[in-house]
Amino acid sequence: MIIFSERINGMYRDVQAGINDRQKEVIQALVREQVAGGADVMDINLGPTKGDPVENFVWLARVIREVTDKPLSLDSAKPDLLARAVPKVHEALPDAKLVINSCTAAPDNMAKLIPVAAASGAGIIGLTMDQEGVPGSVEKRVECGAAFLVTAMENGIPVEDIYIDPIILPVNVAPKQPVNVMEAIRQLAMACDPPPHFILGLSNVSQRCLMKHLLNRTYLVMCIAAGLDAAIMDAADKDLVEAAISAEVMLDKHLYSDDYIKAWRMQKGI
Repeated sequence: MIIFSERINGMYRDVQAGINDRQKEVIQALVREQVAGGADVMDINLGPTKGDPVENFVWLARVIREVTDKPLSLDSAKPDLLARAVPKVHEALPDAKLVINSCTAAPDNMAKLIPVAAASGAGIIGLTMDQEGVPGSVEKRVECGAAFLVTAMENGIPVEDIYIDPIILPVNVAPKQPVNVMEAIRQLAMACDPPPHFILGLSNVSQRCLMKHLLNRTYLVMCIAAGLDAAIMDAADKDLVEAAISAEVMLDKHLYSDDYIKAWRMQKGI
């Protein structure tokens, strides 16, 4: 399971203040906590912060790299911003592995971001949506995911650097979508050999729901069984991380031992 830490996000007040006031100790304390929880990639989302967003991305990336060499995922819904920020972060930190989060399957969006990923040696997350928005059906998700995968590979991005995000919506407003997302993962995995990675912004499933932690934990396990192998989540949520490890043990992705949680952490060096 590849854990993308969701915590370095300007939507959180402490992170927003840390970016705005250049309080690197606030950011670095969160990074250490996430890495200690098992985070593999640090997802960076500026949120509603002040100042030049490209400069904020570069500053934040440098601050994070002072305390960890984990890959950095630059996260924004603005493709023009990502197209400007990724080269600048790559220039500032040429040894850092980057991931672009995210790119839709709309042709103009792919034309803008996939070449940037290829030029920077970055991974890229493709959303299974196009200019028409988030699909309601499994078939449209599969169509968008396949189009993105083919385009990324044609541009020289190796399959191991490609992530497909089938876009989970809150279960309280879209009750059929959790099942559709899992089926889209299954179908895309069967259609590709080897398959790309499959990733979700996990907490979206429980947005504005009660018992969020239980919903997140349950859905993560279900999606792992469907083929999910990455998630944007809170690595400091011990129960959530341990549910993911346990699911992978049950699916024969990790060797069982009576202390398999400890074995997993030792394997990660934490």
